[in-house]
Amino acid sequence: MKNMTRLPFGCQGQSRHDNLTGKSLITIRHPSGLTLRVLPYPGFVRKFAAAAVPFGSIHTRCRHGRSQVALPSGTAHFLEHCVFSRDDGGGLAGHLAGLGASANAYTTHDHTLYYFSSSDHFEDAFRLWLNALLQPQLDEARVAAEKPIIQAELSQYQDDPDTRCSQILMEGLYQAHPVRTDIGGTAASVASITAQDLSEAFRLFYHPSQLHLTLAGDFDLDSVLGVLDRCLSDANKPHPGPAIPIFPGEPELPCQKDMQLEMDVYVPLFMIGVKDPVRDGRASLNGLEKARRQRTARLVLDTLLSPVSPLYDALYRDGLINDSFGCHFAWDASYGFMACGGESEKPAEAAKRLREGLAAACRDGLDELIFAAQKRAAAGEMVQALDSVEHGGMVQARASLLPVDLFDYPSIYDKIDPVQALSQLSFLADPQAYVTALVTPRR
Repeated sequence: MKNMTRLPFGCQGQSRHDNLTGKSLITIRHPSGLTLRVLPYPGFVRKFAAAAVPFGSIHTRCRHGRSQVALPSGTAHFLEHCVFSRDDGGGLAGHLAGLGASANAYTTHDHTLYYFSSSDHFEDAFRLWLNALLQPQLDEARVAAEKPIIQAELSQYQDDPDTRCSQILMEGLYQAHPVRTDIGGTAASVASITAQDLSEAFRLFYHPSQLHLTLAGDFDLDSVLGVLDRCLSDANKPHPGPAIPIFPGEPELPCQKDMQLEMDVYVPLFMIGVKDPVRDGRASLNGLEKARRQRTARLVLDTLLSPVSPLYDALYRDGLINDSFGCHFAWDASYGFMACGGESEKPAEAAKRLREGLAAACRDGLDELIFAAQKRAAAGEMVQALDSVEHGGMVQARASLLPVDLFDYPSIYDKIDPVQALSQLSFLADPQAYVTALVTPRR
């Protein structure tokens, strides 16, 4: 890691070279508090930009100074819509498309991420995109225009069997934590969102000091910093101070064991969820420790449930699962769960066999050969991500939220062993931690 000296006044920067990949990463702290990370790709035509905001659907209550702030469910998703749809002339995506850029955004439980890529007119697109992010239209007219769009989106989800299966699973896993509510909120909560709610959320969570900006491509760093300075100067606002999320008390075990819903489906769906009781002091973990825990959980699931695993093979061979099967692990300071499932002609039996198989794996231990192969593959994928401007930039953008550099991942994988990995997911051995969700055809 080398300190950078030739930077504009007030900026502090470091450059890190990775011997394994031959790539470099530049990290700059702007006087506004914004953190910029640049992955240089000399000679590449394609350029990528992403802004990660640590504000997601679970952040509905927070402590700010001596007061508490309450926001309706779905506020983070609504705010993303307002940033991405500034006017009726095509919105931000349409304006960027006119410059040859492709843009998108998404909201999760714990963050929101905006990104775009282009080959031409990058500086113009970057300025337009950054101004939209730093100065969104959040008046009542914008709110009124966006509400029916979001409510129609939520209505469509109500007709989607996969979404509904996931939703009832979360309602079985969690009694009070806001992770149980759909990321987009509910029809009632969206209807209640006001311009004041959005302005308050923007003030608390979108200040430049909260933003993690990532660029990947062949850049003139002075030009990039010049655009950044001008946009931040135009959006100059006082730092509001930290907003500390507040979460309700949550039982260690699920609130319901079995959830079922009838819908117009041809093939039934099943999901099982396993609740992490959140007993450890994960809120105090640093970025590297958070990354290690996330990657460890992913390795365990890949070892137990990927197509090369004995459990997957047995379920597939017996016709209990098909290619729709997938698994997911979510982890944060205040919640954690594993979920997996898919289509099945015998959903209840598939869920039962899956629960039994996971419990047996916790008892017998992980297959060390499969675990080692999955670890090598995962570490290799991180290195391969750097072959693509967009992929490398996206991996770094998400890693910035922890925060870690994507160059840290190979060493993180080196330190993970199968015994320690399985102990981290010891809650899989507790039959009381499981919830089964089924979506079956209407009678």
